Amino acid sequence: MSTAAIPKARYLPPKEAGSFRQILQLYETRQYKKALKVSDTILTKFPDHGETLAMKGLILCFSDKKDEGHELIKKGLRNDLTSFVCWHVYGLFYRSERNFEEAAKCYVHALKYAPDNTNILRDLALLQCQMRNWEGLITSRKSILSQRPNVRQHWTGLALGYHMVKNYELAENILSKYEETLKELPKEDYEHSELLLYKNMIIYESGDVNRALEHLESTADQVTDKLSVMEYRAKYLLELGRLPEAVKAYRKLLHRNPDNKEYFYGIEMALGAKDDVEKRKALYQVLAKQYKYSDPAKSIPLSFLSGEDFREAVKTYIVDFLTRGVPSAFVNLKPLYANATKVKVIEEVVLEFLKTLSHPSNGINGIEKNGSTKEKDSTPTTYLWTIYYLAQHYSKIGQSDLAFEYITKAIEHTPTLVEVHMMKAKILKRKGDHVAASESMTTARELDLQDRFVNTKAAKYLMRAGKNDEAVNVVSLFTKNDAHGKGVADLHEMQAMWFLTEQGEMFNRLGKIGLALKRFEAVKKIYDDWWGDQFDFHQYCVRRGTMRAYLGLLGWEETLYTEHYYTRAAFDAIQTYISLYDTPKSARVAAELEGLSEEERKKAIKKAKRERAKQNKKSENEKIGGDDDPLGKNLENTTTPLDIAEQFWKPIADCPAKDPSWKWGEEIAKRKEQSAAKAELEITDKTA
Repeated sequence: MSTAAIPKARYLPPKEAGSFRQILQLYETRQYKKALKVSDTILTKFPDHGETLAMKGLILCFSDKKDEGHELIKKGLRNDLTSFVCWHVYGLFYRSERNFEEAAKCYVHALKYAPDNTNILRDLALLQCQMRNWEGLITSRKSILSQRPNVRQHWTGLALGYHMVKNYELAENILSKYEETLKELPKEDYEHSELLLYKNMIIYESGDVNRALEHLESTADQVTDKLSVMEYRAKYLLELGRLPEAVKAYRKLLHRNPDNKEYFYGIEMALGAKDDVEKRKALYQVLAKQYKYSDPAKSIPLSFLSGEDFREAVKTYIVDFLTRGVPSAFVNLKPLYANATKVKVIEEVVLEFLKTLSHPSNGINGIEKNGSTKEKDSTPTTYLWTIYYLAQHYSKIGQSDLAFEYITKAIEHTPTLVEVHMMKAKILKRKGDHVAASESMTTARELDLQDRFVNTKAAKYLMRAGKNDEAVNVVSLFTKNDAHGKGVADLHEMQAMWFLTEQGEMFNRLGKIGLALKRFEAVKKIYDDWWGDQFDFHQYCVRRGTMRAYLGLLGWEETLYTEHYYTRAAFDAIQTYISLYDTPKSARVAAELEGLSEEERKKAIKKAKRERAKQNKKSENEKIGGDDDPLGKNLENTTTPLDIAEQFWKPIADCPAKDPSWKWGEEIAKRKEQSAAKAELEITDKTA
């Protein structure tokens, strides 16, 4: 809240009014202690002054006294319900709590008493972006622009609103009118360059590709992002059917970056070769010679060739990789494994190539033990990477025994190579032997103690084997460690989703439900933070003119909660909470005691009490970062498991990109209906 927005404080003498303005200045510069002292001097004389009470409350909220601050804000508002300052402060409080809906309501109330306040309008516009209220944004941005027409970001902000409701004509007109206000066009101005490209994007999305191309070419000399100009031009020419020009445009792009697959696909379309295998084949033969170090020029043909053509192409591709000892050969070819016929050909090609290699037991580099030279020309590394590839191949197609046989040969050949032990661990994992897999991955880690990636994989495999303490010790070698939990707190801070999800699933398997739920809640909090963090960019990106990047951010945020780690943690949490609802704690305890004698029951109850006391004591001793429930007992013993499960589900359901696992939403809804019906029946019985 800018000090420029605040007029002379209401109902205060000149001296205190000056002090009140000082509070605002101190708040803006985050000098909270001084601001509190000044507010206390005003409240000593005017204890019911609403605006001072509200400001003091807001400052207390930012001084880790949220409850006390909230009460003061409400008191200040009650004392002066017609003060736009009090309503604005209340909105700022809700915004800090990320309760954007309530914050927006407060700003709307504030505007009733100060309809032309630019800062409140700006804050409301930011909230409307956050809540995707584009119609409201247009209204707010119109009001701001009418007051500050000399600022570029206000024109851009209004254009954004029209763009998001697909009113492309008005969005373009707004940007054109802004350009008309400029006395002279800026030269080599990055922000103006981005504005031109944003306008070009709007023209293109309106469907007028020809005019988009004309605009692009007329403004190209003012744009600093030359690569985007080249890419847009090639795309527009292709869509307009100006194929010879499109071919030239894509050739320029390929010359600039021959490893971009999209450029290859573009030139295919421009030459009309997309649906003609022979044309595509001939094209890539030329491109492979022209760009001999380009991988896409060699790998793309593997996706459309078949028969002998495929065999020859894949043979050349694989043999080159294996001869040079490229460990990622299998990764590059993995997309082809969706085609069973091509998988068979790949297997035959690699096995044939293996036969041409000298076996290490006969000597090295083709020299036999008796000193005679063999005709075969190979090196130990070529043999190694070939059998390593075969281990990956057979593991991928589900032939674990053959995969294990080849990886064992690879380990015997070079026992100090990290990759072969990691592959052995992966094969064992796929066979279901998680303990042996963790041991193999640990061996790989010990061969290179400075490799963080291998350290991470070792920790993950240990957790899958149920070895939590070992996993924490391993992963803590690369983290900041504290007195309790070693590096776990640091992994929370670093938002290490892989660790939180793996550990949560491990705790679930071990029956430590509370700890599992703690980890799933931690994942949810990280994603909630990411959703909330976009708020800062609604202002920043519009001010800096980076509209294309901003639109990319908005698009990513729309699908945020359908990302792998969130859905993985959410579905595990939902299943667990549904299970807690279906089998309440009393039922679980009864099931554990069922079938025991009276004496055994008493012993079991006493043991449970001791365990509970021990865990409570442990909880007190292991409070991390002010966490009052480090073991998650409150989550495990919740009386509203369905409500919490619904909190995990709702963000997925609200995403435009729907997740296929809708059954969990249905399961929650079904149980909530049953619960409501049961509660209604109980009320009816009591009434009767």
